[in-house]
Amino acid sequence: MICLVGFDDDKVIKDFIRIHVEGLPQPVLSLSGNYPDYQWQGLNVRKMHEQPVWLRKLTSLLPYAVASRRLARLRNSESTARLALKRFFAKHRVDVILAEFGDTGAALAPAARDCGIPLVVHFHGHDAHRKTLLTPGMLLQYQFMFQTAAAVLVVSRYMWQTLAEMGCPAEKLIYNPYGPRERFFDVQPDYHPVVLSVGRFTDIKANYLVLMAFQRVLEKMPQARLVMAGSGELLETCRTLARVWKIDAAVSFPGAVEHSRVHELFAHACCFAQHSVTPSYGDAEGTPNTILEACAAGLPIVATRHAGIADVVVSERTGLLVEELDVAGMAGAMLRMLESAQFCRECGARAREHVRMNFSSEQHLMILRKAVRFAQTGNHSGISSLSTLRFLS
Repeated sequence: MICLVGFDDDKVIKDFIRIHVEGLPQPVLSLSGNYPDYQWQGLNVRKMHEQPVWLRKLTSLLPYAVASRRLARLRNSESTARLALKRFFAKHRVDVILAEFGDTGAALAPAARDCGIPLVVHFHGHDAHRKTLLTPGMLLQYQFMFQTAAAVLVVSRYMWQTLAEMGCPAEKLIYNPYGPRERFFDVQPDYHPVVLSVGRFTDIKANYLVLMAFQRVLEKMPQARLVMAGSGELLETCRTLARVWKIDAAVSFPGAVEHSRVHELFAHACCFAQHSVTPSYGDAEGTPNTILEACAAGLPIVATRHAGIADVVVSERTGLLVEELDVAGMAGAMLRMLESAQFCRECGARAREHVRMNFSSEQHLMILRKAVRFAQTGNHSGISSLSTLRFLS
């Protein structure tokens, strides 16, 4: 039985986790929440299993004050938390753990080692790069995880290099970028003069720089339009800036869109824009799923040379890349797209084929399934071959 830890059923973001649950050999036992209070089917795993059944029944007979003090001592115990997980894994015959995000894997590594269950860890972005997360204590946990995990999967070449420099053995590192769902390949864009941007409004995506670039575009092409879909802490800032710059009539903010409907937005644009940056606290993207989806839908990309974006976008062939913080360069790239629907069609067709051949969801899931199976069977040479195959290809 595979136990996936870190499940998040957010209907807007994190479809990359949902696709793992759907694509792995069934059944998959999915735990949500954070260590040590993981949730399964609405129940707290630690509370369910911190005591054997007989002791739980005995405790229920004790006076409330006595029972509550005993439980408080148990719940503050690291050994009790691990023992609860061990009981849960044993009850459900778990023989491999897939941890979504590096910090989840780091928290689980000691328990997995104690249980003798192989651990596969899938990194996604901030877990490899954000300085506020990567404290000295967390880095020590990562070192233990790197040594005890069976395999560590990453979604960009930049991330592969980052984790290798942290000390993860190269023979465990597997380059496994995401792939878009098949419905995105069926989209037929109209290539009208609309720039589309979809994603969380956060520091790393610097959505306000897309807006700033578009402000310059409107000076030369007033009929152009910008659609910025998503939610997040910087959404209201961007709405305010649009009003301050008096471009709000040309910019729409539809808010968060469920992932099952995101592909509909791609049909009414000529290009996709994202200005990802490295903030002061050192965060970085993985390989942005929305960029892969836009390519699959036949839209060319206007974006920055940031982390995994450069793995996907071939500048001048499947889109146009600029340096981080180059607002003028992004404005110029947007104009090139907006002024030529034919250029957009040609770049978009190449983008779709490039993603179909190199970043399919089938390929992503195939590598993940193999890594999990090799971990289950103790096939270390198989994991090593996956690392070499995908990173050098």
